[in-house]
Amino acid sequence: MWAPEKGVDTAIVTDLLSLAGEDAYDVAILLSSDADHIPAVEWIQARGRKVINATWAGHGFDLKRTCWADIELDSVMPLLKR
Repeated sequence: MWAPEKGVDTAIVTDLLSLAGEDAYDVAILLSSDADHIPAVEWIQARGRKVINATWAGHGFDLKRTCWADIELDSVMPLLKR
């Protein structure tokens, strides 16, 4: 059975890789805590681009470690409210 979440994960990875191949960005911000993204992040960063992980505190430790930098959304949410 196909899960919509997996379709979204695949679309994110496809966009990250294809846009990197088109030199469309130098730095990507990946809003996820899913370790399934690690191989794509490693590939992208091995080619000179940076990936910043944005996720909630206490989640996605492996992805955070793999990324160039991370942002904990908990700390910035008060700044985003209207």
